[in-house]
Amino acid sequence: MKNKTPFSYRKEEIGSCSKMNQKIKWEIGFTKKLPKDYHPGKVGRTIIDPSRNDTYLLKEENGSYSNGCCRVYRALYSEYMEDTAKLVDSGNVTLKVINRKIHESDCLELQRRIDASIEDRSYYTTIGIKKAFATEDLSCVSLPYMSQGSLRHILSTRQDKRLPEEFIAIVIKKVLAALRDEVHNGLLPRAHKTLSAGDIFIHTTTGQMLIRLAYEASVYDSEKINVEEDIEEDSNEEEAGSSSSAFLAPKRIAKWGAAPEVFGRENDEGVGPKSDIWLLGIMALELAYGELPVSTREDLDRLIKKLRKERRFPRSLENMLIVNNREVTLKKAMNLFKRKEEVFSEMFEIMVRKCLAKKPKKRPTAAQLLDSYTTFFTQKDMERFERFMLNAENNPVPTTN
Repeated sequence: MKNKTPFSYRKEEIGSCSKMNQKIKWEIGFTKKLPKDYHPGKVGRTIIDPSRNDTYLLKEENGSYSNGCCRVYRALYSEYMEDTAKLVDSGNVTLKVINRKIHESDCLELQRRIDASIEDRSYYTTIGIKKAFATEDLSCVSLPYMSQGSLRHILSTRQDKRLPEEFIAIVIKKVLAALRDEVHNGLLPRAHKTLSAGDIFIHTTTGQMLIRLAYEASVYDSEKINVEEDIEEDSNEEEAGSSSSAFLAPKRIAKWGAAPEVFGRENDEGVGPKSDIWLLGIMALELAYGELPVSTREDLDRLIKKLRKERRFPRSLENMLIVNNREVTLKKAMNLFKRKEEVFSEMFEIMVRKCLAKKPKKRPTAAQLLDSYTTFFTQKDMERFERFMLNAENNPVPTTN
């Protein structure tokens, strides 16, 4: 990004804070308690950018960020034309809105992400920022509108939340291109830090489907907002080593599924391109199996260790973690998933194993993955993928018949 001119406010304008916590967590969110009726913006309200007189009419709430204190809306953007002193309808955008007077620390974190983000370019694979501005009480970030929401949100409408392998290849190829060209590039490569299926967004336009990766300030949850559920999930995950009857929440997968060199740290130590590649491997498993049936980090470590050793991936991951008197009986688990049929291609399994190498130096780069697995990434049926994405709620997993 060449300059910051599109962003009309700086940190000192957001509001004073007695002392910002120096241990800024890279995972999403600070605020834990919000009233059920909390809305920094209301549908039907028009927010005006005071620096440009552009307007944003909030049409519908379609996501959240920072445990719900930042809400995300589809907004009708109208650009103010100085020569005619008129507003021109310029289509839909995604608008993130947060009340900085109520949520100072969350707002400072949002500003940090704005500073680390890139400007939006139509030819980019990442989702950049269109504009950022502040009103008297709100801080707002305008992003390209992604009509279908995140891949995780789309799959959540399906009873079977898995993606066929050929579609996983399409998605991962786009993600790797974004990492190689727009995140991990340059003399000082950056890290995505939260890479997951929730950061992959789908947009349909005339005769075209776009797959783009949210990054820094463009990251948000395009799922139903449930503040109480978010608080409960955070509370459960903070109890390190404790077991739970439910599986760990997919929307927090970048936190509990982080690379070994990153997991459990309160700062960015260990975070880098190679920790993103680990998360890519975790994401591939999530897409292939629908969810990871783990209740603790120890379960995940045990599962990955098992996948590294096995000749082929099983049809079900749950069969790999058989609990008997609260102990995992690995020998019994081995017999349960032995099969003759091939569930995934050998190339897919090798790629995932390389991404999930325990030592960072043994994981490939995004560029190396794209170069080494060209056969896996080429000749995929985009038309079938588009039909599947647009009809995910009603369509079964497509077949080749």
